[in-house]
Amino acid sequence: MNNRVKFLRNQIGKEKWQYDYPLMDWLKPNVLEVEEGYVKMSFKAEPYMLNPLGILHGGIVSTILDELMGAVSFTLARPNGFVTINMNVDFLSPAKLDEVVWAEGAVVRAGKTVLHVKAELYNTENKLLAKATSNMIAVPAQIPI
Repeated sequence: MNNRVKFLRNQIGKEKWQYDYPLMDWLKPNVLEVEEGYVKMSFKAEPYMLNPLGILHGGIVSTILDELMGAVSFTLARPNGFVTINMNVDFLSPAKLDEVVWAEGAVVRAGKTVLHVKAELYNTENKLLAKATSNMIAVPAQIPI
């Protein structure tokens, strides 16, 4: 098991993110599972995450899925970071206030400089709410851990 997988596994059961990352503190994820190339987290639909219709805002759904795919790229322990080149999201069903949703992300293909990753968001009844795919490119920056 590589150090990045260990690092993210250490996040399991913790409310505060391990390093200075205000977005993750705002999203309040619960890390559930971490393997190389796979991450699973849960989130609660808070009032500030809803659109005027009272459902989880599409931008928040996209952010959750993007963060999952970013976390998945982190687990590969490459000597560089990865950033999103493009992202395609399908919104299939809504989540409402206080609903707990969970998402999982996985590497589909890991090239030398480009990753193809996917993420899916579900409710507690395992209904698929949204899914995304993304291509990510290697950049020289790394997350300091």
